[in-house]
Formats: sequence, C-alpha cells, structure tokens
Amino acid sequence: MPQVIENYSFSFNGQVFGGAGSPYQILSVDGLEGLPGIRNQDDNRGYADGMFTGRDFLAGRYLTMSLNITASSTASAQANFNTLQRALLPQTSGTSPLYFLLSSGETEQVINARVRSLRSTVNPNYTYGLIIAQVDFFCADPRYYDSNEQTATLLFSVPSGRIYNRVYNLVYGGGSGTITTTITNTGWTDTYPTITINGPITNPEVGNATQGAQLLFNVVLSSADEFVIDLYNKLITLNGQPARNTLISGGSDWFSAQPGNNSFYFTGVGTLAGTTQAVVTWQSAYI
Repeated sequence: MPQVIENYSFSFNGQVFGGAGSPYQILSVDGLEGLPGIRNQDDNRGYADGMFTGRDFLAGRYLTMSLNITASSTASAQANFNTLQRALLPQTSGTSPLYFLLSSGETEQVINARVRSLRSTVNPNYTYGLIIAQVDFFCADPRYYDSNEQTATLLFSVPSGRIYNRVYNLVYGGGSGTITTTITNTGWTDTYPTITINGPITNPEVGNATQGAQLLFNVVLSSADEFVIDLYNKLITLNGQPARNTLISGGSDWFSAQPGNNSFYFTGVGTLAGTTQAVVTWQSAYI
C-alpha cells in the first residue's frame, strides 16, 4: 500500500492525497490534533448543588477533511474525483489505517479509521474542473501512532557451558526463570502492545513491573502453540481460538506501556532454552 511520501499528505486504502503537485490538495483537517470527545461518569448530587465527579474516558475521534480536487497531466478533475471516491467507500466493520505526515522532521504516523461520509456540491466551479469535497472519518480508537511497529523478544536463552558430542534420548522437566526487557513508548499516552507466546511453557505470566500489573494464566503450551494476548482489546487466543478461560482472575490486572520506559517481564515453568519466548509488538502512541 502507498504510504505518505511528502509533508502534509495522507494515504488511505491505497490512495495518496496531499503534497506538492497532487491533484488532491488538502484545504483543512478538523479533529486530528487536540483531544477527542470525553465520556464522563459524573452524576447529580440529588437534592444538593453540584455534581459527583466520576471517571473520564476518551471517546472516539471524528475527522473532517476538506479537499480541493483538480485535473492532472493524465486525468480530468472528474476522473480524479472518481478515483478518490473508489478509495473512500464505507466499510461494514473494522477500520483501515489512515497514514499521515504533517510537517518536515516529523515521523510518519497512522490512525485507524473508517469512512462515514463523502460529499461534494456541484456548482459552476465543479463544472470548470475545481471540485471541493469533504470526507468524514470515524476513529473508534482515538489514539494515533508512529507507523513503524516495534518488537522486543523475551527469549529463554541457551545456557553457556561445554558441548558434548553425545545424543541423549532423555526428557527433562524443563527450566524456569524470568526474562525482562524495556519497552519504550516515545509518545505521550499509553499504548497497548500485543504479546505472542510460543512454548513450551506451563502457567506463563507476563507483566509490566513499572506499573506493578501482570496477567497470570493456567495453561500448558507446547512449542507448536501460539498464545496471543491483545492488551488493547483484552483478547486472548490460543492457535487462533478464544482462550479467555485460561486467565487467572485472582491476581491478574490488565496493563499498558505508559509513556517512557516500561519494564516488561515473562516467566513460567517447563521452559526450553532457545525455544520458549514472548514477542512484544507495539507502536508509540499519541492523543
């Protein structure tokens, strides 16, 4: 998929718009910078003045983009608008990445969005090849992220020692221990990594020691198993199937990667050096 190639340009569903020389010039983008709406849990004080303050949560983010569409060297304004309309069709579920680069020196970023509206007015300017259109995006996750995905692997390493030229047909109980790594979120709001565990391991535990939170599991994983923990959606799958029943509720707390450095750890029993691992995948997040 084409991504952003110039300052002040966007890419969605394979279509790049904005940037010098583009037939799709961006006039304005409303709702991308600054806070999204807030969902609050405030309540009345009954027969008294004032309110009880509850918790505040971020709502979804709405973006409105205004575009000036003109002819190019190979297509008319109408043909270019038709191309844009094909790229901005609504979708029945899920979201698609909307990539953008706002200014020089900044990192390319992405927000997950779906199209909610595309409209234009047919007027004299339209008929002379100057088409003004507005597209509305809805972002259920109001955060935007660095487009580059980062990974860190917590691998139970092969122990050092002598190598013997012998083959043993023996089965050992497996090892145990704790592996740690630093997850750095260079953004200014929490991000929620995905953690993929490959066995063998019995009753794995993953956590963020910086936050003092962890997830405990009652499960036995082989080297062929893939155990995925989606911290944002609070989903757990084993080989692609739901496995939320493996979570031990007592002592488990969902966690994130807060801005700055976070000490993630991985532990369990019955591990195999060089095979048992947890791979953490994340993107720095902004709001």
